[in-house]
Amino acid sequence: MRSPVAVISIVFALMFSSALTRPAFAGNAPTSQPEVTVGIVLFDGVQIIDFAGPYEVFGTAGFGVVTLTRDGKPITTAMGLRVTPDHDFASAPAFDVLLVPGGDVGDAQQDPALLDFIRSRAANAEHVLSVCTGAHVLGAAGLLDGLKATTFTPRIDQLARQYPKINVIRDVRWADNGKIITSAGLSSGLDAALHVVDRLRGTDVARSTALHLEYDWQPKGGFVRSRMADRYMPGLRGVAWPEGTEFDRTVSVGDERAWRMHYNVTSPATRDALMQLIIEGIQSEGGWTRMPGAGTYRWEGERENRRVVLSFTPTPFETTDGFGLEVTLDANDALPVSPAAP
Repeated sequence: MRSPVAVISIVFALMFSSALTRPAFAGNAPTSQPEVTVGIVLFDGVQIIDFAGPYEVFGTAGFGVVTLTRDGKPITTAMGLRVTPDHDFASAPAFDVLLVPGGDVGDAQQDPALLDFIRSRAANAEHVLSVCTGAHVLGAAGLLDGLKATTFTPRIDQLARQYPKINVIRDVRWADNGKIITSAGLSSGLDAALHVVDRLRGTDVARSTALHLEYDWQPKGGFVRSRMADRYMPGLRGVAWPEGTEFDRTVSVGDERAWRMHYNVTSPATRDALMQLIIEGIQSEGGWTRMPGAGTYRWEGERENRRVVLSFTPTPFETTDGFGLEVTLDANDALPVSPAAP
């Protein structure tokens, strides 16, 4: 009969041998029951918070998380952070949730290998989640045709123009089609990831995860950036600014009723010439009436049954060439529009 010490030694040897032969989980191993694994696609130009925020949510919820790039090589984020993935596409394990973050997605939208991988893995995933401009990548893959979707607020119109088969919606923090979920920009990915946790593990687990992260999760949507008053600002996209003209925005703040922006403007053109271009640009967009008063740069219009007053105020720099430009917008309840300036 073997001694107790010998038996214990054999047991430890078997455990150690098993640990050596068990395949390693490259990434954050799942601890939830049942196990849930998330695959995050990375590419050059990806926005850090778009993948790191949801990674934190899913990892805290006990989900396994792996990061993936086409060739398994490190990528550089939009802010210069180097990230080494866990797998290339060929060696990627199976996963239940596919996450497509956003950022500078121009190249990603035209990468056949990336789009093929997303299409193939989306077919078997329980959920597909895009964050921010990741919706544009899903659009390029054809996965959003006929579905509702949202994206980063400044890119909502672009998404609608690029992919007219998508039902683009503006006033939500995320859009849930059942399997495919798209979130608005940046921090919205935290809420959408918590929504996925809620779908897979229940509200109590999602709330517990949010509280552990000290995050004020609002299951019904919470803050929606696209509802802010700057949505009424004219785009002035058709203006041909003189070569060398730069608008350095230093302030952009407001709420649903008012907005204020400040620019430092430098240009080889004069201030008066640039202000004339602004006048012409606003007039060409339509829907704005210039308010009376010599030398004023104020307009009013009606948007969504609200009276909107827009003002441009140029101010000189004290020490450098150029000028400051204060832009304000006030959106009130609908009122009669004043007569046009003569």
